[in-house]
Amino acid sequence: MIKQLTQRFVYMPADGAVDRPILGAILGEERTLFLDGGNSLRHAAEFREAVGEAYPARPSITALTHWHWDHSFGAAYDAASPLVATELTYQALQRLVGLEWSDEALDERVRQGEEIAFCADYMKKEYDGRERDIQVALPDMTFTDRLTLHLGAVSCQIEHIGGVHAVDSCILYVPEEQILFLGDVLGPAIYDGPRYYAARDFLRIVESIRQYPAAWYIESHHRPVTADEFWQDLDEYCTLAELVVEFGANKPAIEREWAERIGRGLADGDRAAIDQFLLGEQRLCTTGGAVE
Repeated sequence: MIKQLTQRFVYMPADGAVDRPILGAILGEERTLFLDGGNSLRHAAEFREAVGEAYPARPSITALTHWHWDHSFGAAYDAASPLVATELTYQALQRLVGLEWSDEALDERVRQGEEIAFCADYMKKEYDGRERDIQVALPDMTFTDRLTLHLGAVSCQIEHIGGVHAVDSCILYVPEEQILFLGDVLGPAIYDGPRYYAARDFLRIVESIRQYPAAWYIESHHRPVTADEFWQDLDEYCTLAELVVEFGANKPAIEREWAERIGRGLADGDRAAIDQFLLGEQRLCTTGGAVE
């Protein structure tokens, strides 16, 4: 159920069947830091109970990468564990307090454009029954740009990065273990129409990631990968983003140049990525160049 990546870092793998992201735990000598709350109390309980059985008990803290339901709805599992997030995350979660979560309520919010079908469908899969007692936990401690938590022999540096996936997105770095926990910061926008990337903002985020000398990289809905694996894939996407900046809406030129620069033919997934980046450019033109 849980896996040990390094001496002081363990995790529960992602489960795409019910949109469960990776949950992590940094095992300090004085306290344990849980990375993300999980998508339900059941999800949080499975992970935290497994950690408690396998490792010495310590007072705990929970840090959220961003507000999205699959990362935050399990954060109410342990009321005694302080919850840390950005001020933006607090504001986003505060808007969810008091909402109803029945099938009917979810469907109505999808119709009104206040929720997306993707998330509503996975909530129904994760939560049993038509009526749901979802408790939205609000952070006890907030920060704006950066925060370092000292856990005893190990620490965690949290940096607010933002981006189109979620404006409150953070990354968390464990220098003693050389682990960078990325959440969904490299993901596309999902809440306002078809999924898209913003090329210039994507490159900005990647430059922030490069500042951390990590040996392991963890994206929430993937598996942990080594630095070589991570940068091999990401450098191709950076090349694509640079070409979109250079060629704008000229899709044939982007396809030709990208295939040449990465040294292989383009697969269906590559062409879908091009479309998502081009859609992002179109959206930025309509918003005056601002990242939404």
